[in-house]
Amino acid sequence: MGISAWTAYGLLRELERSGLAQRGYALGGTSRQGGRARILFSPTAGPVTLAAEVAERLQAAFERFAAIADERLAARDYLSSTLQDAGDDLGFHLGYWMGRLEAAGQNAQAAARALLEGTAGPGAKIQGLFALGLGASLARLAPSRLASRITDAGTGFVSLLDDGQRTPEALLAALVEAARALLRRHPGASGVLAP
Repeated sequence: MGISAWTAYGLLRELERSGLAQRGYALGGTSRQGGRARILFSPTAGPVTLAAEVAERLQAAFERFAAIADERLAARDYLSSTLQDAGDDLGFHLGYWMGRLEAAGQNAQAAARALLEGTAGPGAKIQGLFALGLGASLARLAPSRLASRITDAGTGFVSLLDDGQRTPEALLAALVEAARALLRRHPGASGVLAP
């Protein structure tokens, strides 16, 4: 192809981060000889599966967090989840912020719908949903240590989005479409659980 091995590796890593390739390893020689393992890349299922997975994770997180009326309980659950297994799952994190909008009531939900129907790009829409969710959450938490921790978690979410160079636009668009569909299915305030 006329490119260096490092350039090819960088391009393959981009495909891996996009969910279009997966990395594997092959030993370079016999086990007695030792040596480095070779990195091998192979195609994955592709963006359709990726979009479906994102939508499922978003919906699961949304339903989980929208069902919790007590802001402190929801924040503690989210913070413990992010430390355990959420990692850089944009669908999970956005599901939390959208769940807090659902729990905040119809005005917050209407603002989220208007934002999603706007003309901004997918990344801007996701950041807007986050900002609305953070505002709704902080208004209900009042100044506290937990409010500070949730703000820090929000900063982490924004930095995930800022890694937009690594996150494909198609994934962000799929996430926005999944959020829009989710809000269409939940037209009003859901029955939230009291503490």
